[in-house]
Amino acid sequence: MSFINGQDNIQTFSKPFLNESESTNEIKTSESNESNVEKAILVGLETYRGKVIDGRSQGERSLEELEELAVTAGVLVVHKVLQRRHAEDAAYYIGKGMVEHLSSLCQELHADVLIFDDELTGAQIRNIEDITGVKVVDRTTLILDIFAQRARSKEGKIQVELAQLKYRLPRLTGMGGQLSRLGGGIGTRGPGEKKLEADRRHIRRRISYLEKELKELDKRRNLIRKGRSRNLMPVIALVGYTNAGKSTLMNKLCGADVFAEDKLFATLDPTTRCLALPDGRKSLLVDTVGFIRKLPHELVEAFKSTLEETVYADMLIHVVDASSEEAQEQIAVVDELLQSLGALNKPVILALNKMDIAGDHARVLAAGSGERVFEISALTGQGLDRLVDGIAEIMPADEVNVVVFAPYDAGWIIPYIHENGKVLAQEFTDSGVKVNALLKTSKIERIGDYII
Repeated sequence: MSFINGQDNIQTFSKPFLNESESTNEIKTSESNESNVEKAILVGLETYRGKVIDGRSQGERSLEELEELAVTAGVLVVHKVLQRRHAEDAAYYIGKGMVEHLSSLCQELHADVLIFDDELTGAQIRNIEDITGVKVVDRTTLILDIFAQRARSKEGKIQVELAQLKYRLPRLTGMGGQLSRLGGGIGTRGPGEKKLEADRRHIRRRISYLEKELKELDKRRNLIRKGRSRNLMPVIALVGYTNAGKSTLMNKLCGADVFAEDKLFATLDPTTRCLALPDGRKSLLVDTVGFIRKLPHELVEAFKSTLEETVYADMLIHVVDASSEEAQEQIAVVDELLQSLGALNKPVILALNKMDIAGDHARVLAAGSGERVFEISALTGQGLDRLVDGIAEIMPADEVNVVVFAPYDAGWIIPYIHENGKVLAQEFTDSGVKVNALLKTSKIERIGDYII
């Protein structure tokens, strides 16, 4: 780790397992073996150190997470730079002097791209590219790119494209107003619309089309939810930080084959499987997209219909990577996002995953997390029986068995039961219909006079 003294406190460091000479040797090897892989320098800015965990400040830990994102996106990280200064520079984010230093690093290390650990403005991206001569990508663009790679379903692909376009629209660069020929007055008559304006118009038109497509898909999702409600099957949503092990847990609990990989955002599309509880009830287990620090606002908006699975669920299982030193911070990130979605007004189970490799800090985490905590390992199966028993105990019994006599002159009763419950048997008599049904407890009061 090397330090550069100057007006701003600048800290630069290579990948943790390399020293400077080893880094250069690996780059030369990579040039011959992975000529098609983009080489990146990661850049972070720390205006305050935040909470220090395992000797690493908040900025250092965030930069390490950015490296995981870059690797997931298929980029070769050749260097990492962390700068500490009092405030972000409005024009160059990290200051013009530091950008010039990065320009030299890019030439020395043959880097193709600079990846910044924050969201940049269009002006900042343009200014940095002008000096360095290499492509500039911010954290949001990187996450959107990973989502674009991972999306498989039609809905997922539309959501990702919509988020990308909404993020790109205000960042289109060019000569702006100087290129416009659509105004009035001297100097505005000419060839008409220019490329920048045509691009903006095309993007707005595409955004409008994608939003309509998502609304149609959202209608289908709502019909599916209504179907679940009619079948009286409780829904349990798996939530958690990305790479906490949600998909692995679903595979283990349900005997499913959901794609799982030790990478960030391995799965994006929500997957639903049936989970049999020990008391004979059946429930639906829904795997949702993982959360992360600085999750782009555009993604939250685009994936709102998917994330609403957590809102409509009867219970949440918050899966936590207990082996991570940052588990407490990751819990806070997930809780904050769930709170913003209005999804915390229901039973929540905290599943401390990866206990087979977790250290002593996981025990401290469990001790301070309340009663609904289960220590598990989705990989080895440790603690899963206790988790399923806990789900059955906590899951609210939302239906009761009732026998209703519906007179023929009260024709609304039978449709009401079908809408809010499940008919098990019915018998027609001279004066009405005798129905044996499972009915939601909250819907019994209205037909109380007809229960026998």
